[in-house]
Amino acid sequence: MESFRISQWVESSRCRALGDDALKDEDNAAWVMQLESAVRQEWIERIRWIRLADRLAENELIDRSSLKFRGFCRDWQHLRDRREVPPGCEYDSVWRAIASRWFERRDDGASEDSIAIWNAYLEALRAYHHDRLILERLADYEDMLANLAGHFFQILPFLDPKDRSAARDFGIVDQFYNNLRDLAEDSQQGICYFPTEILERFGVERWEILQFECFHNPGYFRLIEFWLDEYLPTLRQRAETLLRSPRLHPSWQILCDWSVGRYHRIERIFRHLRFDYARFPRVYWAAVRRDLGYWRARQLP
Repeated sequence: MESFRISQWVESSRCRALGDDALKDEDNAAWVMQLESAVRQEWIERIRWIRLADRLAENELIDRSSLKFRGFCRDWQHLRDRREVPPGCEYDSVWRAIASRWFERRDDGASEDSIAIWNAYLEALRAYHHDRLILERLADYEDMLANLAGHFFQILPFLDPKDRSAARDFGIVDQFYNNLRDLAEDSQQGICYFPTEILERFGVERWEILQFECFHNPGYFRLIEFWLDEYLPTLRQRAETLLRSPRLHPSWQILCDWSVGRYHRIERIFRHLRFDYARFPRVYWAAVRRDLGYWRARQLP
């Protein structure tokens, strides 16, 4: 059974996180473990890079004395600028793998694009991981989605360069659903991603979201109806481009199918609970454990 768990391969428990990051990794990427060995290793490697950076940034949000994400970024800058792995760095294996992929194989422009995208992803983690974050406009929120998940989806392996823009749009939808899923734990940490202009449009105060007091405000329910029934469809429509691409590697087809199923689960449970994000984590993660159990049982020989 352990061979079917991706969380053990991407060091899910290495840093403190807002939620159960091992279960999140399984929810997001358990499908990787069914891939052919060589393809699976490529995916595990990239996911490990991405999740490590995300966890280090989140860890600094929880523990202000932690300097690991800042050190991680300094090591990246050293590698980027000097084209050498920093001596004695903590994540030597990560930087050596990145150096091998992007700095030692310079036969086309793909490496330069990957370097720029990875750099932009780390900059986004630095910009958006703080507890005083307030997004003023809906456009600011969408920029955040694009700069975070939009960029890291473009880093994933076996992606045709012609599909990078479409992968960015798919990543935007992915991050939207992750934010919806994590609404309770983010609120507990004083984080509210709803833009000020949207809160004001529906007469909802930010503190009502953060203190779980919005369920007495009819404006909250109108806000969520707008969020799911008007705004989300515009994001999903753009993401459809990736699903229709004739260039998708088989592993990307599995990623898309798995992700769409995950989005349906998040939205179905959130609607079933009448947008009660306080109750959502208990119900949702129980469903994830159940579904993963069924999935793993089918994978066993």
